[in-house]
Amino acid sequence: MAERVFSIVTRPDTGLALYECVRDHVRTLHDQGLSTLVGYDVMSNGRVILLKVRGPEPEKMPSEDTVNTVLAEDFVQALEALAQELVDGFYAPSFAHCASEENHADPIY
Repeated sequence: MAERVFSIVTRPDTGLALYECVRDHVRTLHDQGLSTLVGYDVMSNGRVILLKVRGPEPEKMPSEDTVNTVLAEDFVQALEALAQELVDGFYAPSFAHCASEENHADPIY
């Protein structure tokens, strides 16, 4: 599945509030019919939240309109007030299967 993943780095004092902000925003987007295109994951260490925007087809990246809908200005402003960093970090078919998430990391060439 082609997707854009935005990594959001939490601060120790705002991690829970940030998680709730992301969760609530994603729920709202799901209520608007975007449940197949938008999701989130929390990395195992709890310090990074991944906001995922999937494309409409397995090999097609999400449109800029979809990304702009997900990254609505009021949502991004709320994130920036709580987050340590908001990074458009990953362009991979499935971040969950990258080497750092596996029990054994294969060498990267």
